[in-house]
Amino acid sequence: MRPEESSTLEIKEMLHHVLTVEDPQGFRNFLLHGVTYSLGRSLGNSIVLRSNLVSRQHATLLAVASQKSSCFFRIIDGCIDGRRSTNGILINGKKRFSHILSHGDEILFSKDTKAVYQVITAIANIPKINRSENQLANSSNSIANNQSFSDTELFQFSPLQSIADRDLSIHAQETINRFISSPELNPQPIIELNLVGKILYLNPAALYQFPNLEEQRINHPLLQNLLAQLLPVVNPIRKVFIREVVINEKIFEEIIHFMPWNEIVRIHISDVTKQRQAEAIISYQIHYDALTGLPNRKYLHEHLVEYIEKLQDKQQKFAVLFLDIDRFKLINDSLGHSIGDLLLKAVSDRLKPLIKDGDIVVRWGADEFAIVAKSIESNDTVLQTAEGMIQAMTLPFICAGHELHITTCIGASIYPEHNTDIEGLIHNADMAMYRAKAEGQNSFQFYIPNMQEQSFQRLSMENNLRRALENDELIPYYQPQVDLKTGQIVGLEVLLRWKHVALGSIPPSKFIPLAEETGLIIAIGNWVLRQACLQVIAWQNMGLPPIQVGVNLSIKQLQQKDFLFCLNQILEETNFDPRYLELEITEGIMMDNVEEKITLLNQFRQMGIQLSIDDFGTGYSALSYLKNLPIDTLKIDRIFIEYIAHNEHDRTIVASIINLSHSLNLNVIAEGVETREQVDLLRSLGCDQIQGHFYYRAMPADEVEALLRSQGVTRPNKIEP
Repeated sequence: MRPEESSTLEIKEMLHHVLTVEDPQGFRNFLLHGVTYSLGRSLGNSIVLRSNLVSRQHATLLAVASQKSSCFFRIIDGCIDGRRSTNGILINGKKRFSHILSHGDEILFSKDTKAVYQVITAIANIPKINRSENQLANSSNSIANNQSFSDTELFQFSPLQSIADRDLSIHAQETINRFISSPELNPQPIIELNLVGKILYLNPAALYQFPNLEEQRINHPLLQNLLAQLLPVVNPIRKVFIREVVINEKIFEEIIHFMPWNEIVRIHISDVTKQRQAEAIISYQIHYDALTGLPNRKYLHEHLVEYIEKLQDKQQKFAVLFLDIDRFKLINDSLGHSIGDLLLKAVSDRLKPLIKDGDIVVRWGADEFAIVAKSIESNDTVLQTAEGMIQAMTLPFICAGHELHITTCIGASIYPEHNTDIEGLIHNADMAMYRAKAEGQNSFQFYIPNMQEQSFQRLSMENNLRRALENDELIPYYQPQVDLKTGQIVGLEVLLRWKHVALGSIPPSKFIPLAEETGLIIAIGNWVLRQACLQVIAWQNMGLPPIQVGVNLSIKQLQQKDFLFCLNQILEETNFDPRYLELEITEGIMMDNVEEKITLLNQFRQMGIQLSIDDFGTGYSALSYLKNLPIDTLKIDRIFIEYIAHNEHDRTIVASIINLSHSLNLNVIAEGVETREQVDLLRSLGCDQIQGHFYYRAMPADEVEALLRSQGVTRPNKIEP
């Protein structure tokens, strides 16, 4: 054999072809090692599709001899003789009569039955699967326990599984028939013995593979304890049994046929080691998350089913908790998915030590984790557990050189207090988590009965928000920005308000995050930009001097490839002078594709548009980033202003921001100023402008017009011609 042929054979040996079938009765995995398979609802098929919506003989799988590593089986609609199924088959959403399958292809037989074809390779180290906690596979999955054997003949056997004649699988039928036709030529070992344990017959394969059978006889691992297991359970209906024996890390399946007419037990033996290893790999891939290595949602469901079934005291409490990372999408969008993946791994690693023995933590999906806390003494225990997790997540994470600070929210439901149904428990914990997110960052909530109604209200709000633009329910408000030296209004920031015809005023804290999450922020943001330009033009037409207006940009707007075109179009249509427009961006926008973003910001500057960093200090940047950004103004977030008069630490931070900003020739605006003490302190620190309720709240356009007329405004120094 040539070296390249040997290599090819080795590669092919490592591949396992798996068909995962989902029908109304659940999931099943079929390891494809034969040449032909028939699929349909008839019990005579190789793979039975347990649905009345599929044809009796719906499809056929044929092994394909191909050099391509991605194509191994062809699926044909109907029988191999040309009769087609009633529904046909869809491959990845497209109807096909014949198709060579590739890894990941989805096959749809009917609306309730589908399958996925996978080609997998062996995993070097398969995690241990605790059989007592987890019946992910049947007793045939003993290889998953990573048994350790010495060179001497160590073994174990599984309990007998009895099979009625009418329930014999095609595999078992073929095995039994093979003995009848040619036992001497059969490559699988065959043993016959009587009811006192005397061996009556060994075929050549048995003598070759197990030369010590004749010497050890009934004490051989293949036969030990067999009669003790078999004789109490045989009856006129059940004469065929299956068990597995593990000998020196090899797994042998025994199909045991009891023949009462001559009181003989015939055993057909197959080495199923590779098949069981592949099944263990498949089970792991189905039940564990590839990124974090944690169990997944399927594992959680099956684990809870088993756990509840084993509960002797059905009133014994346990909790299901859902943990969600706040603003995780912003991290993905700003830093990239690779950093997001590193963060998810770090969060999972930090959660593992926080759970007690016997409890589990699960990657539910995206940025959500589920925790099962068992044998809880009271709801206070759950509260303490959740608070400990929230506190642990506040410590910084270092991901590829980025220091990330996150907040989390947790919701919990209690068995049996909040539900005894598994799906209900999980659903209620999920709703409680969303309630916690609505309360703010680092929040925890237990499930309460009216949360279903609240979830419906959120969906209703989303629908209302989609219609808000059409119904003219969104109203721009304007908050003046005051020069600390002159006391004059030098600019305005646009703040959006929503007045629903039935619900009344809805605060931005409720609808802006919803708009971000649903993508509605793009249309809303462009509308606000247009309205602001039109309003300033209207004031000029009334005889008022031009005034600078600041508009917040969402990260989703900047991610639109045509945003620059849309911006130009708005300015041209409104005939607005771009020198009086200030676009406010957040720090997070600059953390991904920085060069591309700087190019875009420079294009804004070339148009004459002013740029500012909003809410500075709450994102992921540092002061050193400012020197690389083409910005004009820095706005200090209100969280640093609130306690500036009483907190020396905050005062030092604000002073540092102001000094560095001035060294970079940046204008500084303090947001959220509400007291005379704050004003005086900011003036002494050299802050340029302030914005807050101490001078003016946000006002509708007509009130701003009256204010500007009453005191007059000055043009900002930076935008004088």
